Amino acid sequence: MRNARKVLFFLLVPFLFILGCDLSTSVDYDREADFSQISSFGWTGKQNPEINDLVHNRIVNALRSQLEAKGLRLVDSNPDVFVTYYGDDNERTVIDTTHSGYGYGPGWGWGGAGLGMGSSTTTVRTYKEGTIIVDIYWAGDKQLIWRGTVTGTISDNPQKNEKNIVKGIAKLFEKYPPPPEKS
Repeated sequence: MRNARKVLFFLLVPFLFILGCDLSTSVDYDREADFSQISSFGWTGKQNPEINDLVHNRIVNALRSQLEAKGLRLVDSNPDVFVTYYGDDNERTVIDTTHSGYGYGPGWGWGGAGLGMGSSTTTVRTYKEGTIIVDIYWAGDKQLIWRGTVTGTISDNPQKNEKNIVKGIAKLFEKYPPPPEKS
């Protein structure tokens, strides 16, 4: 019984870890940009009219919180950089096939008998995946200097989605500002 618990524990822990990690991020930036010169930011407006105002406000609040935590302040005029985001969602389909079977096959040497049975089960599931792309660019020449992308599963539960927005944008800004390039 004790061994069965150990086996169950070692089988479930990686699965639970994977469930908690459904947000993926990537960041790219201009290697020549001097991020130490940035102290203020401004918004360029809502970039995706399909995103409802509730979700838009959650994204903007999460972005503002992260930028302010990095020492930037929101200004109404003459910011160092502009910040904007784009959002999209896609329906994804996953097809899983599980094979199971057993066989009996005594016999060594020349002769032998065999018997086997098997079956396959295929399940199809769909889910919504959302992506938020955050762009930061110089206010003067509109040159893009930083882009972060976060992708995760969209839930039917708005509170869970709000947590994922906050968590995903926080995960993005772990990589902001990028380290200075070594010469």
